[in-house]
Amino acid sequence: MKKAWLKRKPPKHKIPSKTRLRNKCDKLIGAKCRSIGYCEFCGKKDGTLQWIHYITRAIIKLRYDCRNYACGCAICHFRAHDDPHWFTEQWKKLRGKDMPMILSRESNELKPITTEFYENIIKKLK
Repeated sequence: MKKAWLKRKPPKHKIPSKTRLRNKCDKLIGAKCRSIGYCEFCGKKDGTLQWIHYITRAIIKLRYDCRNYACGCAICHFRAHDDPHWFTEQWKKLRGKDMPMILSRESNELKPITTEFYENIIKKLK
């Protein structure tokens, strides 16, 4: 006799969770960023390209904002963590001299993150 828990089917997720949607957004935006094909800081085309953020990815409302990320090589990404002054100066050249201040200000504004937030990003990318 089979146990009841063996007969159960896994639940179908009718409404995607925030985690699933966030992971899908990360995959799509990361691929879009890497499709640039070169490091936006040093111009290197070979090697592993990475999705680099000015304001940490933990601030979800800015995580997918194109003003807050760039495509970079591993060397520039490590340098950004080791030398924040260099990184800020590079970001100003790349996105405009006021962008670091604008992003810092926006990161302090409260904004609830809902499933619709992620769904809108996915729609824009498809």
